[in-house]
Amino acid sequence: MIKKYSYFAFFAFGFFVMILPSALPLAMKEFGIDYSQSGYVMMLGTAGYIGGSLICALFAHKIGLKRIASLGSLISAAGLFYFFFVHDFLNLSIANFATNIGMGFIETGIGALIGSSEENVSSTLNKVNALFALGSFVSPFVVAFFIKYGFNWQISYLLGSVIAFISFVVSLKIENVKERPVVSAKKFNAFSGLFIMIYAMIGIYVGYEATYSSWITTFLTNFRHINVATAALSSAIFWMGMFVGRLFASYIKVRNEIWLIFIVAFSLSGVIFSIAIPQFYISMFFVFFSGLFFASTYPTIQLMLIERAGSGIGNLMGIFVFFVGIGATLAQWVVSSFSNAFGILAGFSIIPVMITVELILSISMERKNSHNRMENRSI
Repeated sequence: MIKKYSYFAFFAFGFFVMILPSALPLAMKEFGIDYSQSGYVMMLGTAGYIGGSLICALFAHKIGLKRIASLGSLISAAGLFYFFFVHDFLNLSIANFATNIGMGFIETGIGALIGSSEENVSSTLNKVNALFALGSFVSPFVVAFFIKYGFNWQISYLLGSVIAFISFVVSLKIENVKERPVVSAKKFNAFSGLFIMIYAMIGIYVGYEATYSSWITTFLTNFRHINVATAALSSAIFWMGMFVGRLFASYIKVRNEIWLIFIVAFSLSGVIFSIAIPQFYISMFFVFFSGLFFASTYPTIQLMLIERAGSGIGNLMGIFVFFVGIGATLAQWVVSSFSNAFGILAGFSIIPVMITVELILSISMERKNSHNRMENRSI
């Protein structure tokens, strides 16, 4: 039942995430907002996500993993329903903030539930995240369909609300889950140097994933001068790459640190070529290529955390998701600010810089682990 809930909830999450980015140029026109205000809407969304994850980080042991899952789906369903009725900057911001509180609960709940109850954690995390990618892949097509045939693109939010409500119904059938036993007699330190490095890596990764997937449509529309309905499909192509990459990664048996260096390096090359190449179809190949190698970055870093978590995984996962929100918020602010001040190309070019920093941290993590393994062998 945990898997079934996770699939519905993460599909709804992914579907929701790409609705506004896919229709952003049109929404900016309809609601009379600029790049900065668009960035603030997205930042408020991640602020809600941070708030939801922070509540989980502080109170997961009291709320319980099952209640976190149910509350997340219920709040998300209500927020998505509200989205359909908004027609201005203020209400758009409120809707995004409220819905993302629920998504923060979902993110924390699913990671903790899988980490507590599943034996093959790596494979399950990648498959569940593949459903997120599938939702994100489908969403731009749905938005493009409504725009092309003259319907209100906000109907997409009603569809997302129905899926989120289904996940809520399924969550009610989940049995109470006990957290994993303590793996060490030592006192647990959620802010040791190793965990801080993991938090930094996930924050940076989500920052460049969120900005790339959110702004690719606007980049193609406003810089490459491609119409909105066609440009929106670029997001679908990116998330198709994410979906395929996560399914493929669920069968990979490579040490986490080595795998992370490999996929981050290829992510960097994919993003650079997708920005630099003006030909639409060649650029779309590299958008797909980027998604393919972005795909398993999140599950891989999340697995690094789970392997070291032991008891208290719910609270620790809340801290992890909190840094996810921080990374997305800061990245959206930087990209939107640069875009508003210097143009969309300058803002979008911040993304490969973030990926380069992630690659440096990934190499540092592998060197740190190699050093620790050598010390352990010498003892």
